Amino acid sequence: MKTLFIHADFLEFNVKKPTPVADQITDEEKHGRYDEVLVAFISVEKQDEAEPEAVAKQAVANIKDIVGKVGAQRVVLYPYAHLSSSLSSPAAGKKMLRDMEKLLMDDDIETHRAPFGWYKAFDIACKGHPLSELSRDIKVAEKKAEAIDPAALLKQISKARLSKENLKENDHRIIGQKLDLFSFYDVAPGMVFWHPKGLIIRNALIDFWREEHRKAGYQEIKTPQVMSDILWKVSGHWGHYKDNIFLTNYDDRQFAVKPMNCPGGLLVFSSRERSYRELPLRMSELGEVHRLELSGVLSGLFRVIQFTQDDAHIYCTEEQLEQEINGVIDLIDKFYKLFGFEYRMELSTKPENSMGDPALWVKAEAALRNALDDRGVKYEVNEGDGAFYGPKIDFKIKDSLGREWQTATIQLDFQMPERFQIKYVGDDGKDHTPIMLHRAIYGSLERFIGILLEHLNGNLPVWLAPIQARVIAFKDDNAKAAEDVRNKLFDQGYRVDLDVSYGTVEGKIRDAELQKIPYIIVIGDKEEQNDTLAVRRHGTKAPRYGVKFDDFEAQLREECRLKTA
Repeated sequence: MKTLFIHADFLEFNVKKPTPVADQITDEEKHGRYDEVLVAFISVEKQDEAEPEAVAKQAVANIKDIVGKVGAQRVVLYPYAHLSSSLSSPAAGKKMLRDMEKLLMDDDIETHRAPFGWYKAFDIACKGHPLSELSRDIKVAEKKAEAIDPAALLKQISKARLSKENLKENDHRIIGQKLDLFSFYDVAPGMVFWHPKGLIIRNALIDFWREEHRKAGYQEIKTPQVMSDILWKVSGHWGHYKDNIFLTNYDDRQFAVKPMNCPGGLLVFSSRERSYRELPLRMSELGEVHRLELSGVLSGLFRVIQFTQDDAHIYCTEEQLEQEINGVIDLIDKFYKLFGFEYRMELSTKPENSMGDPALWVKAEAALRNALDDRGVKYEVNEGDGAFYGPKIDFKIKDSLGREWQTATIQLDFQMPERFQIKYVGDDGKDHTPIMLHRAIYGSLERFIGILLEHLNGNLPVWLAPIQARVIAFKDDNAKAAEDVRNKLFDQGYRVDLDVSYGTVEGKIRDAELQKIPYIIVIGDKEEQNDTLAVRRHGTKAPRYGVKFDDFEAQLREECRLKTA
């Protein structure tokens, strides 16, 4: 910190023009005059950010010493960037001056602060005695860098223990471990470390999701993971989810790691003027969200802190609403039939902690109920279990073990469009507020993968399998031919590997079966001579001999195209 102290008969200033980091001040604060004053011109520097409290205390000690020696009646802290060429960030500078002001006032020294971030004109009358002009360079003795022992720290990083005592053999955590899909570490509780094979599954599900949403007329967006708490206060989440939100500070403002995607999507909608001709507007987002959870409830992929929501928000008119609801139900039906899931629907109504006009709630519930009734589907009513901003249709899927999971959802929201004041220009030339549908299909992508792994017991269809085929050489002499087959499949875009390791063919086939690889190809002398393949499907005992490469490749291509098991 660089300082210049002037003991003055008076200091008078007037602000002229704000900089981008200027304090918000009233008209009265734009002018100041102080008589019999010690003026402390201050430049806070980058180096001060390492030990701000210590620098502030040392600077205040200097001021108190000078006040005592010259008999000043008051102090003005005057931000003065011209003293240094290595200034701190504006946020650090503002905080330093506030902290110094508090320390001085705690010692009963009348203290004032000139506005920060404004160009100011000032007049000053220096008293002219020997101590009336002093400069100081405030430095805190540098602390020695803390000695870090990487080896000792590494011992504190442990892989999350997986106790198999109370787990069934098809538990997704066991499957994930056996197939080398993912892991968990205590340095990131409730957050998934995706391994290469696990990421292939995740990305394949995302690719399918993107393609189907493109066909259905959605436009994909991406919004920041960390945003000001202002957004969550406007949306209403602050009053309902504050205890589940990770908070942080930046530039003297509070920010939240987003627990939901909707506020960011609303800002995208409001980024420019919208017309009724754009509606319905369907915006999708694979948003990474974080929610504070008690460590005791974390459970593999089923209950995590960080997860991906396959969100979408649809903005439409009241006349378009039922058609949009039906479009979402059709999309959900297509996804779940593909994976072999049965499902039922629940209509969840207004909860006790709801927000907004009760009349809008009645209207929203009626809209969802009418859509379901007109569709002629069976559904149950789940009283009081809606979202705080609107009623919803929840989808409960049933897996191969008969367990039910709540995954997909459609939520009707009249509240947030009002709170964010989003508008579109109607055909009458006037502003109107759209209706908003929140919806998800996978729900949490992580949780869906866990459910799917258990539902299929890890036996994934070809299009999802991390390794779609493994080529095995019957003996060392067949290794080159086996490698050629592998390369041909690889070059055509398939996920295929090669096993020419030492060991018996039976052992290699058993290992491929344990890895649940859909196709095992064995190349022996006969296959090499006849330019054919011996193909074994996972879970079957008898291989097919004499298969032509082109026929096998066509079969693989068709299974991937149709997404068949």
